[in-house]
Amino acid sequence: MSANASVADPPAPDRTPAGEGRKGARGAAATAFSSKRFQGSITFLAFIAIFIGYGLWLGEKFANIDARALDIHQNTPVLLLGLAVLVTLIAGQFDLSVASMATLTTYLVIGLKVNQGWPFALVLGVCILIGLIGGLVNGLLVVRCHVNTFIATLGTGGIFAGLASVYGKGGQLAPTGDSHQLPSWFSGTTSLGGFGEKFPAVVLWIGLCAVAVFLFLALRRLRPPGRSEAVWTAVSAAIVAVLAVLALTVLKIQHYVDAVSWTIGILIVVAVLLWTLLDHTTYGRYLRAVGSNAEAARLAGVKPGKETIKAFVLGGLLASFAGILLGANQGSASPEVAAGFLLPAFAAAFLSTVVLSTGRFNVWGTLIGGIFLVWVGQGLVVGGVPFTWTGVVNGFVLVLAVAISTVLRRRGAGR
Repeated sequence: MSANASVADPPAPDRTPAGEGRKGARGAAATAFSSKRFQGSITFLAFIAIFIGYGLWLGEKFANIDARALDIHQNTPVLLLGLAVLVTLIAGQFDLSVASMATLTTYLVIGLKVNQGWPFALVLGVCILIGLIGGLVNGLLVVRCHVNTFIATLGTGGIFAGLASVYGKGGQLAPTGDSHQLPSWFSGTTSLGGFGEKFPAVVLWIGLCAVAVFLFLALRRLRPPGRSEAVWTAVSAAIVAVLAVLALTVLKIQHYVDAVSWTIGILIVVAVLLWTLLDHTTYGRYLRAVGSNAEAARLAGVKPGKETIKAFVLGGLLASFAGILLGANQGSASPEVAAGFLLPAFAAAFLSTVVLSTGRFNVWGTLIGGIFLVWVGQGLVVGGVPFTWTGVVNGFVLVLAVAISTVLRRRGAGR
């Protein structure tokens, strides 16, 4: 054979040190753990781990769909108040009056019908109007009068609670045999406020189909550079199809749909509308800009005061909804009936910054965080822990979740 003949060269030996490969793997793992997606999901995964532990410990006592749905049904006013404070938190403000507004509208929705005998449509309109006016007053005090947001909303909260006490004469309001009665569709075992009355399943299935489409479109936007559009579209569709099959066969999602009461259904509708407003409209973008940097937003043409007032008005509206649903669920009004809801509402809103997010207030994180806190407490109660420990555990879980997220975020930023 001549010296110029073509001969295949033997493969070059891999001279990469074994340590370099391990360093690369560690670097990839570190990058994954410091990514926003991981940091935004770690609190969610921690809650899931807790619930799996509850299921192994308590079995069907905890892993009962109807019981957990009842927890959400009973805590819907708290979750609505969480959404109310969320709006003002996005604007960089605090609204400490929402629980008092819920107490006032609970008294009004019961009393204006039972005592005064007003048409119920008018009663609902007045309650909503009171919420709007209360939010407007808060906004004007903070923006126009430059009163500190804590002082302003603490003061108006005292006024709202005081008006409720004056109207109810310091006692409980409830229908009696010789008084006007609440509409049967509003309160009672087979009413809007009753857990036995279920939300139309077809509406929920349509919503789930919309979620599947939204997920499909989101996956398509994540197409890797090396994949063709047609192939990635097929992959995205396959992923959504697999998730749908798992939801139907493993999670038995149809049971969850069947357990949704009218109260929970209204909460979902309100959340969808609020999410659309905050995440998909100009107002939502302006509001987040104001909360991030009001001066920069002003230089960009946004009017921070105007947007902040709108946030307080929207918060008052949501607080009035919470009071109306509380009246529907209980069929009565008691002194300070919603006073204990303020801390859980803020806890739910702040948990949204660490549940499926990294420091960003959001609607779905508020609902999920609020529901998870309720379930953590209920699991302990079912397990035999006195209910008096629920607040301690909820506060501990909130602080721990926020602390873990903050540490991970700072470590990721320091790399």
